[in-house]
Amino acid sequence: MRGKDAHPFVFWIGILLLIVLLAVLAGGSVALRGESAPTLAPSPLVSATVSPTPPGPLLSDSRGFIALPGSGAAAELRRETDPAPMSTLRGQGFIGAVSGTGRRVAYWVSTTADGATRELRVFDVTAPDQDTTLATVLDTERGAAAVWSSDRTGVVAVVESSGQPGTGEAPGPFSALRVVDTPTRSIHEISRLTDGSQYWAVGWDRVTRLVGACAYGGADATGIAWVVVGEDALSSRVPMESGIPAITLRANGNDVLGILNGSVIRVWTLASYNTHREFGAASGERIAFARWKPGADEIVVLVADRLEVWPKAGGDRRIVARGLPTASDLLISSDGALAFVTSDAGASAIAVDLASGRTAPVPMSDSRLAVPISFR
Repeated sequence: MRGKDAHPFVFWIGILLLIVLLAVLAGGSVALRGESAPTLAPSPLVSATVSPTPPGPLLSDSRGFIALPGSGAAAELRRETDPAPMSTLRGQGFIGAVSGTGRRVAYWVSTTADGATRELRVFDVTAPDQDTTLATVLDTERGAAAVWSSDRTGVVAVVESSGQPGTGEAPGPFSALRVVDTPTRSIHEISRLTDGSQYWAVGWDRVTRLVGACAYGGADATGIAWVVVGEDALSSRVPMESGIPAITLRANGNDVLGILNGSVIRVWTLASYNTHREFGAASGERIAFARWKPGADEIVVLVADRLEVWPKAGGDRRIVARGLPTASDLLISSDGALAFVTSDAGASAIAVDLASGRTAPVPMSDSRLAVPISFR
């Protein structure tokens, strides 16, 4: 009797297992009342790997250089991407300056057989054949340097005795600062040295009407005094510490920098040498070059084998590139995008992106890069 009762139980167990099996084969699950049935998750899409956009070239046709092919030859205009000269300047070599935009050039031209630079000319790099005369000097004088005002409406010219005989009595040795207003072509002298020292013009702020210059002397051309001269010829003179070569001085608006003893960057203003800040290199390292970064309160510094950016306000310094060759010069493009480290006495040059640190060789000829320019 117990065996007979077991057969219905086994039967119903079999029916239940069959129902479960059919549900599984249907690929579904039993949804509770009031719930939505689960949906199958879609298979993940396999997306193709997207390669990052390759960075563009560092060098640009819209920028270039004034280049010097050799002693006694005329300076050339060239593009960053092509060493072939686009145009040739007048005279021999290049004694002059490029405005902050990289577009306008003022330079001294030798117009006589003795090679003395007696004519100051100006042109736009997009039309170098349309250069015009800004000023001329006497036969007994020569143009020695030039620097643009911060607003690009004037030029500070350094004029010295040429040592050549003139029609009248030749002056003794001197070095003078003369300011030239480019719209009117007017020129007048604001300061003169007759003690054997020479002027290195640094900057001209036409808002405050002040010109800043360094009086220097000696075989190493070390700064002797910082001279501030008003357009009205009233001036002040402050002695400078020994160890700042005049050639290291650079202006950025009202700010001036110079390299002290090869290891410290000193920053002051056109109006006040005594109010300054100092930024030192690491112990044992030497600062080769320091240049202002256009459009920013930052200094591009070549120290040891590294290119770095130092904030004028102090703080963290950013290393841009390492392992650079021993440099002959450091140039910065007018837009502040690139630094150019020249080496082998100017025969080679490397472009460095100041944002990313990428580098690229600059195509070179026999000409040495002198000053960056912009065709924009």
